[in-house]
Amino acid sequence: MRPTILRYLAILWLLFPIGVNVGRPQSTSGTPQLGPVLPENVKLPPNPVTRWTTDRNLRLFGWINGGYTGSSTGHGLLNIEPRANRFGDAWLLNQAALVLERTASSGGSWWGFRTEFYMGADAALLRPVDGFGPTTPRFGTDFRQAYFSFHAPLLSDRGVEVKLGRQYTPLGYETTMAAYRPMYSEAYSWMYSQNGATTGAIATIHVNPKLDVITGPTLGVNSLFNLRGRAPCYIARGSYRPDTTNNTRLIGTVYTGPEPIAAAPGHLGKWQTEVEAQFVRHVNRRLGVVSETNFGWDTRDPANKNQTSKWVGTYLLAIIHPNKLLDINTRAEWFNDIDGSRTGHRANYSEITGGINFMPRASINFRPEIRWDGADHPVFGPSGKPPYQNHQWTYAFETLLKF
Repeated sequence: MRPTILRYLAILWLLFPIGVNVGRPQSTSGTPQLGPVLPENVKLPPNPVTRWTTDRNLRLFGWINGGYTGSSTGHGLLNIEPRANRFGDAWLLNQAALVLERTASSGGSWWGFRTEFYMGADAALLRPVDGFGPTTPRFGTDFRQAYFSFHAPLLSDRGVEVKLGRQYTPLGYETTMAAYRPMYSEAYSWMYSQNGATTGAIATIHVNPKLDVITGPTLGVNSLFNLRGRAPCYIARGSYRPDTTNNTRLIGTVYTGPEPIAAAPGHLGKWQTEVEAQFVRHVNRRLGVVSETNFGWDTRDPANKNQTSKWVGTYLLAIIHPNKLLDINTRAEWFNDIDGSRTGHRANYSEITGGINFMPRASINFRPEIRWDGADHPVFGPSGKPPYQNHQWTYAFETLLKF
C-alpha cells in the first residue's frame, strides 16, 4: 500500500473518535433504521447556528467526499470511465457540499427553497454552460440546485408542489450527489444519458396516496438559467405505489426536447427522447432491489449521417443491510450505445460492481468497491492513449463525511 494511502487512513482514524456522536433515525416500529443516515438527519450538538436555523424553519447541512481509484488500464483520465471517479491511479476530492433549505410545513399552503452549492472534481465534470469558477478537469464550483418551491391544496386532497429554478432532473434512480447514492461509481445509464441538473418549472401532483405525477418544462441539460437548444424540453413522470407502505414503487418517465440530455461530442441531433422504466422494492428490512431500463433516440444525428441514433440499457441494483454498521451493494448492467451517440463509441458495454458501505458512525461512511467493465470493442484505457482494451478493472476507496 502506498505511503500516501497510509497517511490518508491515519488522518481519518484520528478524526473518527472526535466525530459527531449521533444516533440513527427510528423506524415506525421504534427500531433503528438500517442503511446510511442522510446528511440532513445527522444532528450536530446544539449551538448558535443550529438554534438560529431551527427557529426559522431552516436546515443547514453538508458533506465532503473523495477517494482513490486504481485502474488496470493505466493512469490519468479514462476514455470510458466509471464516473464520477474517472481518473485511473489517482486521488480526487469529489464533493464539498453545503445545503441551506427551508423545509416544508405539513398540509395546507407553504413555501420553501433549497440552495445546494458544491465544489470539487464532480462539479468540474458536470459544469453547466455559463457556469462560474475554476475550469480545470479536477476542480470546479456549481450551484447544483437553487430553486423556490411552493405547495397549494389544489386538484387533489394532497395538493400540488411546484419547484421553480435549478434542480435535479427527475430521471433515473442514481444521483449526482454523493450522500444520496449507494456507491462511489455510477451506472452507464446515469453516466451517459441522465446526469444533468436543469432549470425548469416542475410540478408534482399528488393525485392520491398511491400515485404522484411529475411534469413540466425545462431549459434542457445542465442548464444554469439559460436555454439549451432552440426550444424548451418537457418531462412527464409517474410514480405509483401499490400500497401505502412505500415498500414498492413503479416509475415511468418520458423526457423529450431538443437537448434534454448530454450527447457525445458531434452527436447532438435535432430532437432527443428518453423513456425510462423503474422498479424499486424494499423486500424486507435488510434487502432492497432496484431495476431500471432506459431506451432513447436522437433524430438527425450529424455524426450518424443525419439518421436517428439509438441507445438502450438496463441494470439491477441490490442493497443488503446485514446490520446497522454495514451495507453490501452490488450492481450488474448492460448498456448498448448502438450508434455511439452517448459514449462516442459504437459498442455493447457491461459492468459488474460490488462494494460495501461501512458506517461506524452516522456521520461517516467508508465505501470501497471493485468494478469490472467490458465491451465488444477496444475502448478502455487512458484517454487519447491507444491502443485501448476490451475490459477494465477499477478498485476504489471512498470516504464520505456528513455534517
